[in-house]
Amino acid sequence: MPGFTIILRRLFNSAVTIVVIAILTLPTISLASSNSSAIAALDIRIVETMVAMDIIPTSLTDPKAQYFSTTRLMESTNLGIGFQPNLELLSQVSPQQILVSPNLAQISARLSGISSVKSLTPYDIETRADPWHQLTSFTRELGKYIDDERSAERLIRETEQHLYALRDSIPDNQPPLLIIRLMDNRHARVFGNSSMFQSALEQLELTNAWQGESNHWGVTTVSIDALIDIDARLVILESPYANSPVHEQFSTQGTWQHMRSLRRGDEIYLPATFHHFGVLPSALSFAVLLVEALDVRSEH
Repeated sequence: MPGFTIILRRLFNSAVTIVVIAILTLPTISLASSNSSAIAALDIRIVETMVAMDIIPTSLTDPKAQYFSTTRLMESTNLGIGFQPNLELLSQVSPQQILVSPNLAQISARLSGISSVKSLTPYDIETRADPWHQLTSFTRELGKYIDDERSAERLIRETEQHLYALRDSIPDNQPPLLIIRLMDNRHARVFGNSSMFQSALEQLELTNAWQGESNHWGVTTVSIDALIDIDARLVILESPYANSPVHEQFSTQGTWQHMRSLRRGDEIYLPATFHHFGVLPSALSFAVLLVEALDVRSEH
């Protein structure tokens, strides 16, 4: 019977993964689809949300980011990297709307000279809302601005449904999770209570082991001394900029081996296939990979 249970659980997780991919790529009738060519998206969070809503802007930054599973973005005009968009090319495209994050406030006057500008962010330093509320509010605000509130609500509803299904498949008695990204042989980024990861953990009814301070992105950089005594399962995020897998880096950096979780082999490595400062699509991708890893651990 245990073997039969494992088979059923794997089939369930495979089905959930397929459905998650479908939610991000399945075509749908969008109220804004006819106007999508008028939108320039200059922030990766805006882009990933629009893609999940099946709206492809005509121009955008970072279209080749590995977080996007659709090749349709290749049809859009590439405006370069997010923090330094090609304004001359943007002016030639002449969009009716420009969607940005507050990170581009320093060029807002120049952008306003090209077209109407709207700034959107799910990571507001002044708000005290919980992280899940910030992600859903961001999605609704984007849907309202581009006149496609129906697709925004669909994305929220389907994301929540898949997260609830994932939650029900998690093995019982999970320990707190310490989510980090290795920076060097003595420092790491640790993700706290206002991060995208926190929003997913809450929906999955899992506990974040890091209760220390973090910035409005939900992250802080700490030394190993701040982590070494935390008794939790370590969730190690692969860096999208690393030249080698992070587990190989850990094996050559002896200082990290003093952590309790690493000493007992209680760590999980997750690939860099979602944006660490993303929104609903990234949160869902993280949740799928995490639950799959927790399921594998429970079988051993």
